[in-house]
Amino acid sequence: MKKQKLAVIFAALLTMVGFSSCLNSEDDGITEIPDYAEVNMSSFGSVSFNSMYGWVCVPDKSLTTAPESDLAYIAYRYEDADLQSIMSGTSTSKNLPVTLLQDPVYLKRLDCLSAALPEETKTVSIYSLGEKDALVWGENKYLILAPAISLKKGTTSENLSTELANHRLTLYYLSSEDDETAKTLKLYLRYEIAGIGGSTTEETDDKESWASDYNIQYTRLSYVNLQPMISMYKSTHSGEDPEKVTVEYEYTSSSIPTITNKQTKTVTYNLYKKTSNN
Repeated sequence: MKKQKLAVIFAALLTMVGFSSCLNSEDDGITEIPDYAEVNMSSFGSVSFNSMYGWVCVPDKSLTTAPESDLAYIAYRYEDADLQSIMSGTSTSKNLPVTLLQDPVYLKRLDCLSAALPEETKTVSIYSLGEKDALVWGENKYLILAPAISLKKGTTSENLSTELANHRLTLYYLSSEDDETAKTLKLYLRYEIAGIGGSTTEETDDKESWASDYNIQYTRLSYVNLQPMISMYKSTHSGEDPEKVTVEYEYTSSSIPTITNKQTKTVTYNLYKKTSNN
């Protein structure tokens, strides 16, 4: 059994979701692989996954839970001969029979608003955007991000869903802020915690006594559909396609979140560009 070598982006994800592979030195015609895949549900209720590599993963067993979003992180096993048939064109189908090695991890869909940014007194710092774990999926269909947010102490697997409901990550797109010369679409990521922040509350004082209660870092795998923003960009900029997308976010180098001592950082991602060879 062998493991297909992939980009470094998966290193942190494999640790986070607990993926492990029973690899050995033999090439027995079976490969295990991690993947970001688009969820596809048939009219009969069966679920398959459109791989970021171009094939369709068809699990050999029904899922035990219903899909929670349009994009998932999956780890699976397949037979090399099946993939070879697809890649060589021997098979007329893109369907690849797979065995899932764990339940899919569904990514959180981010809202993207064309509105003014929230007040700085209401937004909380993100520890990291997970730059090495982010990517543009497909032909600029999705942008996948892995921001590290701060959960309240005492959060466990049993109450995780309840705690996450208090945390909001939102993207903002203001077409007037685009860098047309550099063909860059600009997004702004902001993070809010329910009950924290606001100009009239103690959360904005220098002591920020609330912050020490939020000491659990959690990677929130997220995604946004880029197509609406790209369409707006083209409409604003004479039909030109953007070549890059940037995400500005508020961060702190400390493991303790802050409102008053945030800094901004911008990360750039290259978009898929059609050429005569595509």
